[in-house]
Amino acid sequence: MKQLFLSVCLLALSWQTSQAQTSGEAWTLERCIKHALQNNLTVRQTAAQLDNAAADLMQSRMNRVPTLNANGSLSINNGRVIDPFTNTFDTRTIESNQVGAQAGVPIFSGFQINNNIKAQRFSFMASQQDLEVTRNNIALSVANFYLQVLLAQQLLEVAESQLDITRGQVDRTERLVNAGALSLDNLLNLKAQQGNEELNVINARNNFTNALVNLALLLQLPEPDQFAIVPITRLEPGIQLQADIQGVYSSAESNQPQIKAAELRMQQARYSLAAAKGARMPRLTAFANMSTVYASTSQRITDPTPIINGETPIGIVQGTNQVVVRPNISFATEVVPRFTQFGNNLGYGAGLSLSIPILNNWQVNTQIRRAQNAQTLSGIQYESVKNQLFTDVARAVTDYKAAWTRLQANERNIEAQRESFKFSEARFNQGLLNAVDYLNTKNRLQIAEANLTQARYELLFRAKILDFYLGKPIILE
Repeated sequence: MKQLFLSVCLLALSWQTSQAQTSGEAWTLERCIKHALQNNLTVRQTAAQLDNAAADLMQSRMNRVPTLNANGSLSINNGRVIDPFTNTFDTRTIESNQVGAQAGVPIFSGFQINNNIKAQRFSFMASQQDLEVTRNNIALSVANFYLQVLLAQQLLEVAESQLDITRGQVDRTERLVNAGALSLDNLLNLKAQQGNEELNVINARNNFTNALVNLALLLQLPEPDQFAIVPITRLEPGIQLQADIQGVYSSAESNQPQIKAAELRMQQARYSLAAAKGARMPRLTAFANMSTVYASTSQRITDPTPIINGETPIGIVQGTNQVVVRPNISFATEVVPRFTQFGNNLGYGAGLSLSIPILNNWQVNTQIRRAQNAQTLSGIQYESVKNQLFTDVARAVTDYKAAWTRLQANERNIEAQRESFKFSEARFNQGLLNAVDYLNTKNRLQIAEANLTQARYELLFRAKILDFYLGKPIILE
């Protein structure tokens, strides 16, 4: 979309980027704006927020994807513990493993997933417009500072021009005084005027330097004292005086990113409310799981040949003292390998889970109420943004018309002051006008020239603001 400009905002750029881009050549307005938009910290911060919105949108979409989780445990038990295979007490040290996996997929969740996706999509689109608003703010801030530098430069040229005129008059008057044609007071008055104008030049030069340094600092350039800009060749505003508030507002309403952002957030609030209401509906989820177990007490025979380890009495023959015994038979065994046990003990399961909300501490109703309030607030914010835009447009149109009228008055005034000064200078050169009256006329001309220069740049700036609201590219030639 078109690059637009809005209001003042601070800029900050990294040292390395500034060092790389700074050179001895003069900077155009377009280069200053491009440099700011690429490196400004506020723009980078808003871009990071946009990335967060993109992550939220991705997460809302991923809520459709089945979940899959694995688990495992390892335990070593001593003393009187339960054998996980025989479920009887044993006093041996038993090592056991349990591993498993669970999967779940939502089948129906009251349309919450779909509504959340739509809400996050509108949130992401609104964040894109927020980034555009920030870029606009940065751009107009640079343009404003740029025009201030140009104005200071023009005022310096006016002061230097007036000083040159006074110096010429001082030289001429000094020769006439030396020749006895004029009194000394004429020369003294002119020299006093020259001193004042030299001070004016110094002040104007300082103002120009400060304006230039302020722009360089705004761009965070490493060597602001070596910064220079390209002067413009025309001061034509390019907008007709008959610009009306409603016409400019209609154009601005269709292209301003803050209006689009407010509209998108209204849509986001609507789908967020629908998602909150979905919590009242049943949830159906499919699930599946698998698990297996290992225990160090699980044994297997490695050799079928029995091993007899003595005898154990089991009783006495009735009526005799003959003891009945049985042989102690055992076999060579080993612990069943871990992965063999995992395969032998593997089990599966699957099913459906239905959850019907009935009473949950009023949490669902509270969430719905908050979503309703958020929707109401988004509508209020939309109206507020529109009202603010209308106010800004009305002020911009009014300021432009006032600047135009002020320029016309200054142009009429400068013509009169120039004619007056031309006449006074001729009379002064002929010795028919004293130095005080001549200097008064000259000072009025100097003030008129400064006022005309300021009026021209003010009109140009006001016109560029209207260009912004009309969706036109802002270019200084």
